[in-house]
Amino acid sequence: MSVTDHGNGSMRTALFSFFYLTLATSLPAIAADYGKWHTDTAYGYERYWTESSSGARFTIWCPPNHAVRNTLIGVRIKGRRPDPGSTVLVELDHKLIKFRAGNDGYIYNDCPACSDNMTYFWHRLRSSVKFAVQLEDRRYSGFSLNGVREAMAGSVCSSQMAQNTR
Repeated sequence: MSVTDHGNGSMRTALFSFFYLTLATSLPAIAADYGKWHTDTAYGYERYWTESSSGARFTIWCPPNHAVRNTLIGVRIKGRRPDPGSTVLVELDHKLIKFRAGNDGYIYNDCPACSDNMTYFWHRLRSSVKFAVQLEDRRYSGFSLNGVREAMAGSVCSSQMAQNTR
């Protein structure tokens, strides 16, 4: 394996995610709070996130083109993202949704089946009452769903956030 080849991904993907997340978190943003869920945007990138009482964070990053395929999920439990290539289990009302962490610990939805999984997850998230995440290394956190329906549009990464902040 070469220095630029990281199995499923590439150095370009890792650099893109680093640049994307650095840019999106360091620029001025339009923000709104809905219960325990928060939304903000910076140069077209929309972010929906919540933080648990223990400091764990769950974030959904929506691209400017609002494409499901380009949606990114970030999970940080006990100060760390999931290990590269590890399984991330999301529990919504006792139903498990399985994701795979990319080489940088973020969850990418860049395949047809991944996009379907993301769509299913999005709709379950908006309609559930219990939300928890367990990582392959047994780190676990529960998250509040208070405000999630108000923060997130009915369709994955639709542009409703701009309407919510008016």
